[in-house]
Amino acid sequence: MLQVKKSIKTSVKGLLLSYEQFTNSRFYKLREETNGMLLPIVYRKMYDLCCQLPDLDIIEVGGATGTGSVSLAWALKDQEKQSKLIVVEKCEGGTRVDVGGYAENLELIQSHFSKFGVSEQIRLFPKELTFENGEEAISLIKTPKLAAFIHDADGRIDRDFYLFWPLLCEGGLIIIDDYANEANYQPISERHPLGGAKLILTYRLLNQIMEWGLFKPTLKIGKTIFGIKPRNADFSRFNLATCQNIVAEIESERREYLASRARAVSVI
Repeated sequence: MLQVKKSIKTSVKGLLLSYEQFTNSRFYKLREETNGMLLPIVYRKMYDLCCQLPDLDIIEVGGATGTGSVSLAWALKDQEKQSKLIVVEKCEGGTRVDVGGYAENLELIQSHFSKFGVSEQIRLFPKELTFENGEEAISLIKTPKLAAFIHDADGRIDRDFYLFWPLLCEGGLIIIDDYANEANYQPISERHPLGGAKLILTYRLLNQIMEWGLFKPTLKIGKTIFGIKPRNADFSRFNLATCQNIVAEIESERREYLASRARAVSVI
């Protein structure tokens, strides 16, 4: 009986997978050919929501290999919009080390834009986004407002909200990846520039931003959360010092965790 139940469960799972592959085949192919990290259904949702947005520019922080970028740019192209997608991509560190250095990663993302026919829909900002160079990224916005901003980068959503939220139209789309109450603390390295703190950093910062009434969640798929800029929200509630305290607290937790682990090893 147990074997039969397992067989039925496997069959149902297989049918669901086949259905998802059929309904999202365009995004399965895109994910496979660009080595995307998110579920195909997430890329499909990004596309669908982008199709419904007003004809205003969009900013995506953390393009990686360009899978999400292509999904968003496809929507602009298919809807014949004049607006552009501004992709902020640092082209080094993290999973990018598997590809190579800055030059190799820059070439890869640009080749994916070209391969999937969206180069004309994209303005690339190939630098790490900081509070200091944020105005450079903002200068690429050519519409009166932003229709959306997306974060799939380093967890520093406080920076992105500070820079882009005031430019977002009311009801504008916000997509944040890596929203999970999880920590995998480890030493900082080129592969792990945040020392395993990205998920917990995103989670706590976004929870604080929600408390301020600046983000209204509408859907969550896996670790990707979708939401909007609430109408009549008050940005004066945003407190950068509070966000910086959250960042510092997490870094303190990470250091203490590593120190306690080292002490445990030395006892052994």
